[in-house]
Amino acid sequence: MNNAQLTEKLKELLDINPPKSEIARLFMKAIDSGVLNYEAEEEDSYRTAKIIYHAILCEMAEQWKPLTPSNLMESKKLKVYL
Repeated sequence: MNNAQLTEKLKELLDINPPKSEIARLFMKAIDSGVLNYEAEEEDSYRTAKIIYHAILCEMAEQWKPLTPSNLMESKKLKVYL
């Protein structure tokens, strides 16, 4: 596989599994959870938004975690460079 083919595969994967819709779904789940206390948050603060975004990305990463040990090891090596 070359770079162009790999780029196309990622594009296809993102088309099949659009991250924005999953982020929106998990955001609404976070809001509906009642776990967060953000009513007293200042309007110009990103604190709670960052907390939610971090939790969403962690959940999405867990959902997409490689299952085989070799793929997991390759992913961990790549994370060092990212």
